[in-house]
Amino acid sequence: MTDKILSFGAVLVEEVAGGVQREVMIYYHLEDHTLRLVELPTHNAGTVQGTLVGRQRVPTSTHPLAPHLHLHHLKVGECVTVLGRRYLVTSCDAATRTYLTSLGLFPHDNLAPHPTTMPRQAVSGTAGVGKLQFSREWPKRHPLATFVNKSGQVLRFYGEWVGEGESMGGVTTPVTERVELRYYLEDDTAEVRVHYLTPHQDSLTPTPPHLPTKILKRGPIPKVSSGESTAAALGVVGRPTLNLVGLRGGQAHLKDRRPQICYCARQVLGHVVKFGWWAVQAGPSPEFLGPGDLVLGNTVAVGGRLLRLCECDSFTTNYYKNVLDVDQCPAEYQYLRRRLAVPSVPRSEPLDPRWLEEPPRDPLHPLPTSVTTIVGGMHARSLRDGCEDKILRFGAKLVSDKEKDKEREFVINFYVYDSTISVFEVPKINSGMRAGMFLGRGLVVGPGGGGHVNGQDLYAGATIALNSHVFHLTHADEFTLNYMETHADEFPQANYNVALDEARRRLGHHQLTDLLRQMTTYDPDRKGIVPTSVVLGALNTALRGSPLSTQQVTTLGRRHRRLQPHPLSKNHLTHLAALHLKRHNFDGVQDLSSGLRGRDVECRGRLPASMVRAALTAIHPPLTTTLIDALVTSVTQQDGQVEYERLCSDLDWRHRPHIHDNLPCQVDEASLEQGLRRHLDLVDYVTLIADLEGSASTHHLAGSGLV
Repeated sequence: MTDKILSFGAVLVEEVAGGVQREVMIYYHLEDHTLRLVELPTHNAGTVQGTLVGRQRVPTSTHPLAPHLHLHHLKVGECVTVLGRRYLVTSCDAATRTYLTSLGLFPHDNLAPHPTTMPRQAVSGTAGVGKLQFSREWPKRHPLATFVNKSGQVLRFYGEWVGEGESMGGVTTPVTERVELRYYLEDDTAEVRVHYLTPHQDSLTPTPPHLPTKILKRGPIPKVSSGESTAAALGVVGRPTLNLVGLRGGQAHLKDRRPQICYCARQVLGHVVKFGWWAVQAGPSPEFLGPGDLVLGNTVAVGGRLLRLCECDSFTTNYYKNVLDVDQCPAEYQYLRRRLAVPSVPRSEPLDPRWLEEPPRDPLHPLPTSVTTIVGGMHARSLRDGCEDKILRFGAKLVSDKEKDKEREFVINFYVYDSTISVFEVPKINSGMRAGMFLGRGLVVGPGGGGHVNGQDLYAGATIALNSHVFHLTHADEFTLNYMETHADEFPQANYNVALDEARRRLGHHQLTDLLRQMTTYDPDRKGIVPTSVVLGALNTALRGSPLSTQQVTTLGRRHRRLQPHPLSKNHLTHLAALHLKRHNFDGVQDLSSGLRGRDVECRGRLPASMVRAALTAIHPPLTTTLIDALVTSVTQQDGQVEYERLCSDLDWRHRPHIHDNLPCQVDEASLEQGLRRHLDLVDYVTLIADLEGSASTHHLAGSGLV
């Protein structure tokens, strides 16, 4: 008996994640009646395997006087408790069965194998335990050749949602929507999109009409009835397949070939649990929509809804004609024939005037809750098509008693499309305030709750309250002023005639004479034009105390503007070029001078502009092409020659100690481009005074010698 060991197979009776049972071997030593439990190795089990219980005598319970496990406790088909864990004895080997039979203990037949071990046993018979079986066969549902040959081929169908009942005319698709079904031939998947023929409003952010909305994610669409609820309806597509790229030349694929098995348990003989497993025949594979089902005029089930196909694109028509020999004839949209409403009966009695009055506004909800409907009898704000990119920007300051808030600068944006407003704070160094978004885009309630703030309330010089913050609008940008003056009927503050009439009532003969004398002070050559800032300053002084706003005064001066080109001069360009060379510590000016002298064979000190440009480019200075071309053009004389000695002297930054003083513009590319196209903003004050006087010319002022 010293070397006699009995072997039993068992499984751990407890719930395990994934449904995989843990198999163990129970070794019973007849020498000293000790037990040893070893868990069999299982690949990808996720648990530590090996010896679970070392060789020892195991008590039957936790009682100090409890007996130990003996051979008669180990019976096939019954459970045994080892150190608090229950194990079901499922089998024993032939030697153990012979020994037990000789003792008169007739063991039961071995139980059926566990379902989780059957695939491993099947694999181990051919390729070893736990090894994956390779297959060069691609699943027949998706041949690789079809995937490669039909990559990028999409069938496009357009249709309408079909509803039930006569109230909707059998159609549930709005007139402003267009439903698109895309079928991808490469993998037999489909998706559904909706195109909005008009900008679809979502709160305050409109969706552009050219961007469709995907309402059904790309995937296979099962062909199931409305009352059927199976695994196919949930998108079951069959067994998973893994393509091992780079292994065996890309021809190796892994496929789940395990038989579909279900597990059952039943309780018999009191508390003894007996297990049994039966292989179940898998149901038929689900069917999905294919090209043969997508014929114009047919109705297909998509995500629980019915979609009627009405038209398709040219590629789809040719594909069905050449491949499937099917003629796709467009079908008529049913929603075009739908009766939207019953014609109203002509009214025989006049309306009561009391019902025509506008209902009182709710002070708690002064704004409409929808942008396309009528809420509480109040019309929602109108949306202006074509003005999606029109934004009016005003500079503003915060009206506050705190000195810290008075220095804060803001930019107020007014969106013409939907009358919404947003506020941004201009960043300042060491201000202690977080710049950026100050007020998000949205409708703003006007003072007194009488509606929302519109464009007529925003103009330079206005004081407006936005969400309990009072702002004073100081100025507007060029685009805003031009837009308001172009649409003067919508913005009274930018109407020139209104401002001119008010100014004429405020300015008399003596005020106009003083105004003209101030302007001629800045026009010694009597050209009739002065800077715009001078004119606006004089008008603000003369019209102080009048109801005219800053916007209206600006409108008076802008009507008589004269823009004169005033690009950067030669001195400005050489100044900028020398500053660039100094910042990069460029020492090639002497080489440039020597090279130009070598090209000047006649020693005249002048060379053609093309030769100077080529020599300047050859030394590779840290200057942009725009600056080099502008510099050479500015120093070129009328005969096309350039005095290169003077040019080299101006570019030599070592002889210019005050190079950082009086910069004409910033040294970046954008500022240079703007400087080359800059203009002088002037005002023809003669015509302005004539309009303010109300006559065609300043005839009564001509005698004073001012004009």
